[in-house]
Order: sequence, then structure tokens, then C-alpha cells
Amino acid sequence: MLNTEESTSDHSLNVLLHKDERLTVTQTSSVNGSPPVLHFQYQLSERRVSSWDTVLSSDCLFLEIPDGALPEGSKEGLTSLLEFAEEKLKVSYVFLWFYKSREDRLSITKTFHYMGFEIVKPGHPLVPAQTDLLFMVYSLDLTSSDEE
Repeated sequence: MLNTEESTSDHSLNVLLHKDERLTVTQTSSVNGSPPVLHFQYQLSERRVSSWDTVLSSDCLFLEIPDGALPEGSKEGLTSLLEFAEEKLKVSYVFLWFYKSREDRLSITKTFHYMGFEIVKPGHPLVPAQTDLLFMVYSLDLTSSDEE
């Protein structure tokens, strides 16, 4: 059952896509044709939530890494996001991006590289050509999940 809520101020529609004891996924669809925004909330503890905003475009999910330190436990939330992207959304790639000017760029790059993300070379056809942004990609192997 889908739970929907319409917002008249920005002409968007919010839909609950998934909810379990830890992960809640909602989608905001704009009526003007822009790609849908998916909001992931992962319950880390009774009082703490890890939140990620993403954009779904074709078979790719784009994830902005917000400014500031990554919250403790955010790796758990991101792992849950990747599992949802693979199993439910059936996307081929999850791209994350952040500004190159970040002071913690090296540590963020190392953290996500450790999780399986790879740096995207400039000029990649699936990412926007923005010189101030650094993109990393996580490739999902959809053939293995189809066989299970």
C-alpha cells in the first residue's frame, strides 16, 4: 500500500516506498518532469537517524554527501541504502558526489573507496560536467541478485 501526500506549495507528491524497523524510504516526485528525489532515513538508535537524499535518474541513483563530518553509524545507513538500490530499485550504479573544496576530501574518498566506491574520471557520460564536484561510483551487479 502506498501512502501519498500532496504538497501544493511546490507541486510535488510524496510517496512512502518502504518502511521497516530501521529503514524508511520516501519519494518526492515533481510534476514539472524533474527526476524524483528519494529520501532515505536509517534509524541508528532510539534518538539518532542517518539521512540521505538521492536523485533517481534512469538506472542510476545520485547521492549528495552533505557538508560536515559523517555521523557515527552512517556506514550502516549507507549499506542499507545500497542494498535497497540493488534489490528494490534495480539500479546499475550509485553515484555519490561532494565538493572538491572540502577539507576532509581525502578522508571521505578513502572511506567510500573502502566501501567499494571508485573515483569517476572527468567526462564520464553518466555524470554532469561540473569541475567543482568529485564523483565516485558503486557498480551494482544485478545478475547475481536475480539468481538468488
